[in-house]
Amino acid sequence: MSEYAGLFAPPRHPVLSLAVQAQTTSPVRIQSSFEVLVRHILHRFFHSELLASDDETKRVMQIAAAVALPTLIVSLFLFPAYHAFPPAPLHRPFWSQAGDHSFYVVYSFVVMGAVTVYEWDLLFPDILDIFVLTVLPIPSRKLFFARVLALAIFLLLVQLGTSILGTLFFPLAAEQHNFLRHLFSHFVAVTISGVFAATSFLSIQGILLNAIGEGLFRRITPLLQGISIMVLLAVLLLCPTVAGSLEALLTSGSPVICYFPPFWFLGIYEFLLNGPSTPAIFHALARTGCYACFLALACTLLTYPLAHRRRVRQLIEGSAATSAKGQGTNVVRRLLHVTMLRHPSQRAVFHFISQTILRGQRQRISLAIFGGLSVALALAQMVTLQVEQGHTRIALQPDGIRSATPIMAFFAVAGLRSVLAAPVDRRGSWLFRVLIGRPRSGHLAGAYLWISLVTFLTGSSTALLLHSLSPATMRISRIATGQVLVAIGLALLLPDVLLFSVRSIPFTQLHKSSVNDLPLAVLRYLVLFPIFVSILVAKEAWIEASVTHLLATALLAIGTHLLLQRAQASQLAQDTHDTPPDEADEFPQRLGLRDV
Repeated sequence: MSEYAGLFAPPRHPVLSLAVQAQTTSPVRIQSSFEVLVRHILHRFFHSELLASDDETKRVMQIAAAVALPTLIVSLFLFPAYHAFPPAPLHRPFWSQAGDHSFYVVYSFVVMGAVTVYEWDLLFPDILDIFVLTVLPIPSRKLFFARVLALAIFLLLVQLGTSILGTLFFPLAAEQHNFLRHLFSHFVAVTISGVFAATSFLSIQGILLNAIGEGLFRRITPLLQGISIMVLLAVLLLCPTVAGSLEALLTSGSPVICYFPPFWFLGIYEFLLNGPSTPAIFHALARTGCYACFLALACTLLTYPLAHRRRVRQLIEGSAATSAKGQGTNVVRRLLHVTMLRHPSQRAVFHFISQTILRGQRQRISLAIFGGLSVALALAQMVTLQVEQGHTRIALQPDGIRSATPIMAFFAVAGLRSVLAAPVDRRGSWLFRVLIGRPRSGHLAGAYLWISLVTFLTGSSTALLLHSLSPATMRISRIATGQVLVAIGLALLLPDVLLFSVRSIPFTQLHKSSVNDLPLAVLRYLVLFPIFVSILVAKEAWIEASVTHLLATALLAIGTHLLLQRAQASQLAQDTHDTPPDEADEFPQRLGLRDV
């Protein structure tokens, strides 16, 4: 009966009028100006033009998941190596365990370094911050500390997301040591590795801004980003090779190991985990790692405020505009106009790409990522480590040398296609529609010629460079000719295939993401790309066998190129007669002005 007694009991809380409820509600917390600044700057880190898409929050979550999952997957993959089923657990050798630990140290180092390079232009104030925030009644010191705090929170979140799954699951999967000690050792080593990578790139940027100034720094920024991404990805892709030769490398006494930062933090890992019983080499590496992390952090604390102040002053004062065109550039331009760029529409698009491709932050970062990835993959295929009589020697594999040209050419075309498809500023893209209407074959040919020329220069320079570094058995003129011929063929055919469905002027159309993008990317890069490289590597020896084979390959490439060009022209002519429904509704009524 007790449950029914509540039906006749008076209400616990009397019914209050709206006026009374409004007076009794708790007051809304008022954010301070410093908190608003920190939130604003932190929001820019996560919602910059680099993540421009239909749903930026979804894109951020996808990137976070892609960064965090590898440590969990590797932990699950290593579980059978630490356990035997049945009858008893298998004791994994010490050096094999050290090789497993090295992956987590290297991964944290690479991810934190790559994120710092990825957010390169946001680490210091940009022109938007200067003209929007500095005019407000906020002290400059408060702006500076807000940016420092937002940057620290951002890097802390990235480090936590990178290492949390591996820190929790790998000690559980290993079960070779005390769990709490293993968890502590893993967390400390991985965190110090990430902090060193982030502070190192911050120090590099601070030193360069103080030494050479804003103008020259912005010119060399694409090169610095490309080299940094290349080195970081090469370190990550060479991790299995290094882990397999870890004992030979660390016991060889070679001084090279003292200049490889991930080894320093691996020494911290092993020293904290095993204590005094750790081999002496790890003691020395651990000391070096502690000193290096302290110096990198001190350098960042010293150079960042000075670079921040100089960056703000130079953005306010501006810099004199200088022309980068010289006599050599004019000669190349005339030569291209006489040979390749005979029509005005081709010249317009070709030079539009040349003047635009390095202006946007998103384009620069994408070029750095694709360029670094191609070089890192080529190095991972070529490089092997050989330890002989206490000395470490780098050797190049013949199949790896043959695969370098296809890898570089493929990623040159795929990367440039992705970069040209990313819009720079769509608010003015309607002007192209007014002037030229729908893109015709001449406009699309300009983009094709630009990508083909860059691909040819990339592939042929790779082939000639590796020819000079190849073993004596491969330094034959016929082999070099075959490699250059492969580069020319790829420069003709890869743009034909990957640009077959492109129907827009570069930098003017926003590609809307869909559920089909990820499966197509997986198919392109994880299925078709390995098959493509394997087939070419298998056929290159046949191509280089004789002059007849070289001529047959050249004729086959030219014939296939002409067939693809004719098929693309026919498809373009068919598309010209069909106006997509969304395009008919958008133009000329909207003119892209709703994006303002």
